[in-house]
Amino acid sequence: MNTMRSLKWMLTFWLACQPWLALADWEAVDENHLAVVYVDPDKIRASSVYPQAWHLFDLFEKTKAGVQSRLVLMEYDCHDNRRRSLAFASKSEAMGEGKTLFTSTQATPWKPLAGETVGEKVIEMLCGHRSHAKGGHGKSEAGGKDAPKDGGHAAPAAPAEHH
Repeated sequence: MNTMRSLKWMLTFWLACQPWLALADWEAVDENHLAVVYVDPDKIRASSVYPQAWHLFDLFEKTKAGVQSRLVLMEYDCHDNRRRSLAFASKSEAMGEGKTLFTSTQATPWKPLAGETVGEKVIEMLCGHRSHAKGGHGKSEAGGKDAPKDGGHAAPAAPAEHH
């Protein structure tokens, strides 16, 4: 088994077995029609350029696949005002509890931050400044919203599930 494949398998197993994620002191950072989004300030991985934070997306309704919440490790680029997910787990119950239904350790591509999104609020918290997304770089994040489908991204409902 090659090293990358082995590391991905171990990270997926570790992610699925972390009860501390469900018991974290989550701080609400945003809410929309799909979910309440939380960040655990005690689990922030500090970095001057690429800080990481665990997000909890607590969905108001279960998806067709039975997902009620998602735990997502997000990485932020403080200089270029963008983010990507590094790993996630979809859970069967609210607040990151219940059975793990899906996991992924495949990093998503970097996405620019759009104004007034969860990412905008979190990058301010992690990097200590507001993003320049509103006017500085002229970037958008599909109007700040991704398609809120069962297996897709939703701002802020999290990354796609891989079966």
